[in-house]
Amino acid sequence: MKIGLYTDSHYSSAKITCGCRYNNQSLRKISQAYEHFEKEGCELVICLGDVIDTEPRVELEIQNLAEIAEVIGKSKIPSVYLMGNHDAFVLEREEFYRVLGIKSVDELEICGRRLLFLDACYFKNGRHYVPGDSDWTDCFLPDAEKLKEKLEGCKNDTYLFLHQNIDPAAPANHRLFNADEVFDIINKSGVVRGVFQGHYHSGCRSEHDGVKYVTLPAMCESENAFWVYDI
Repeated sequence: MKIGLYTDSHYSSAKITCGCRYNNQSLRKISQAYEHFEKEGCELVICLGDVIDTEPRVELEIQNLAEIAEVIGKSKIPSVYLMGNHDAFVLEREEFYRVLGIKSVDELEICGRRLLFLDACYFKNGRHYVPGDSDWTDCFLPDAEKLKEKLEGCKNDTYLFLHQNIDPAAPANHRLFNADEVFDIINKSGVVRGVFQGHYHSGCRSEHDGVKYVTLPAMCESENAFWVYDI
């Protein structure tokens, strides 16, 4: 099963932010990514978050997301989008998915594989990010025990997708507050084959107890960045 992946497009009207993010080029890059995914025969597109970035007015942020929604709508491939900390900073969850024109998805089973989509846009006190209040260094996956129960009740090969990082190879300030606990649950499950993450713009890869951890580089910081994975 082929999946198309990209992350951290940070699309906005700004020409450049943080000295290295070419925000206003990301719509073109997303279109190019979808064209490639179509040619490669991908069965699913997954965006790992930080789709848009901050604008002076929320109306502009909604407009930017609507432009991405047009790209999604033209593709025959179904898409799953996760919220990143930047998305949660500018829009409520319901508005984010309404404008994109797709549903929020927690779990899919395709071709005998189980795909779990995790929302870690929470402060370590368990409170979800809200517009105007988020912290990219303070992220947390609530209900880790529920994830453990899901994995214990599964016999299929399972793949996890989230914006923030679990992988110990990522810098500590990009990892979940409870990353060690979640990492232990994943590696002991015996069913997880891969964990795909964004957030850390440089990207990194590692493998632990047979589980591959892939942090994708940010789309906004290069000429383009997207991948096709056969899982």
